[in-house]
Amino acid sequence: MTERDRGTWHDAHAGHARHRTSAAVQPSARFNLVLVASSGNPSACPGAQLGSRKSLPTVTTMRIHPPTPRLRRLGPAFFGVLLAGILSILTPAASQAAVMNFGSPLSVSATRNTSEYLAYPGTNTPVPVSPDAPGGIFHTPHFGADTALWNAGVAGGDAVSPAAGQAIKVSLEGCAREAAGGPAPLTEIHFQDLSPLPGGGAHVKNTSQPFQIPVCGEHGVSGSTVTTYEPVKLCVSAGDYVGFNDDGGYVENIYRSGVPYEVIGGARGSTMNSFIKNDGTGDGALLSSSETSAMDGFASNRSEELMLRVTLGTGPDALHACAGGTRGLLAPIRVSPQTDGVNHQRMVAVAVFCRVAPVCNGVLTLSGPGTGPTYGRVVFAVPGDTTAHVPIRVSSQMIGLIRSHSAGVYARLNAFVAGKTVSQTIDVKIF
Repeated sequence: MTERDRGTWHDAHAGHARHRTSAAVQPSARFNLVLVASSGNPSACPGAQLGSRKSLPTVTTMRIHPPTPRLRRLGPAFFGVLLAGILSILTPAASQAAVMNFGSPLSVSATRNTSEYLAYPGTNTPVPVSPDAPGGIFHTPHFGADTALWNAGVAGGDAVSPAAGQAIKVSLEGCAREAAGGPAPLTEIHFQDLSPLPGGGAHVKNTSQPFQIPVCGEHGVSGSTVTTYEPVKLCVSAGDYVGFNDDGGYVENIYRSGVPYEVIGGARGSTMNSFIKNDGTGDGALLSSSETSAMDGFASNRSEELMLRVTLGTGPDALHACAGGTRGLLAPIRVSPQTDGVNHQRMVAVAVFCRVAPVCNGVLTLSGPGTGPTYGRVVFAVPGDTTAHVPIRVSSQMIGLIRSHSAGVYARLNAFVAGKTVSQTIDVKIF
């Protein structure tokens, strides 16, 4: 690299604008970590991690041969009961499909790093003969800029998400390798939801909060160490990739091609894509396969696999903010405890709040506690993000109860909107 090149890339990376902070967590001796961001700790709902080649369930099949005379007396009812029994056994297993795995099976160790094993031609710079350049040529594999990695194909696994949902856990095998005698490597990393583009590229749709990758050699960490991270809200669409992202970590004359993140394994039949660009891999970026050069842009890395596995939550195991998720979803309407008065026309106005846009269309029913009689019913429409007082004409029966109880009576208010019913006990009296 020429002095001009060194100066240009030193200036570009010395003041890198994408610095974020996150507390590091040291790996345990078992090499199985769980990192949770300080900004939140969404609990992963229980469920079998289907698809993992390391944790396949054992199935035992038993053959039963009843005596022939016994079989002859068995009618259709027997087989109906048998079928019902089989379905009852299979139903719990099917319900666990809300959580599934995709990505690398993590069947090999991460032995290759991002500095030396990406498919860029690089550049050769004439330099004085030295132990680092015995032939007077120094080779720089690529720029030490922001880098995105993702699996385009996984041998024996699925590279893309099988459904829409939330990446509730990301397991990454490997570590950041420190340069001999150099400063500590940048350990901040991210994970990204990437939508495929024609030709092998990808569109960055969503980036996780920052995490810390362990350093090779510290506390026994190596390329076989698997660290599990829990993104706060990494939504994933069906058919998308989940990739690895780093900020490069360039340090002049030390981390010339960025920090060596040892997160790649040799895997015949797999293909890992990469994209390098200074400040060019954030949310909304197009990682185009047509953008190529000797030092950055897109590259397809054959027989290499990003050692990254995703646990995907769907339905009740995914946040409602993610497509296909329902966890944390609030009812479309809210009814709070309240005291309401009846006027001389037997009308009582109850307060309700509509959470959804553009409008809440539904039915309000006022009845006695428990399974008591219905005192009033009305169809209503309340604009979204609005509190409204909906009038209900109550029955003369309720008026009689109120008059006999000076402190008022308790009634159950049911609001039915968009297939959901919200109930609240309210106090009704004559003002």
